[in-house]
Amino acid sequence: MLDDPKFLFPWMLFLFLLEIFVGIPLQHAILVFWVFGREGYFHQGIRVLPGKPVRFSDGVRVPQELDILTGFGMFIVIVFGLTAALMCALSLYERLIERSRRVDVQ
Repeated sequence: MLDDPKFLFPWMLFLFLLEIFVGIPLQHAILVFWVFGREGYFHQGIRVLPGKPVRFSDGVRVPQELDILTGFGMFIVIVFGLTAALMCALSLYERLIERSRRVDVQ
């Protein structure tokens, strides 16, 4: 399935868009939670500002190690997690189709 270019390119585009529109905002929320806690995110309204160097909306620089760790973590979860979930779903689908074919033959 992942060897077929007709599937691979749309799947990579889907993962890229998901990383941009879901992964990065979620990473920023996790960064704020990690540094300032629930209070900082919900009550103080602290967010991660765009641009380099990465800063929080209160002016504090984002610790580089946490930025790298959360960014890499979101990439792993989205790309490898969804690809593994897709492969499991396709495997389950193949088993169900094979089972229905055996029932039809008998």
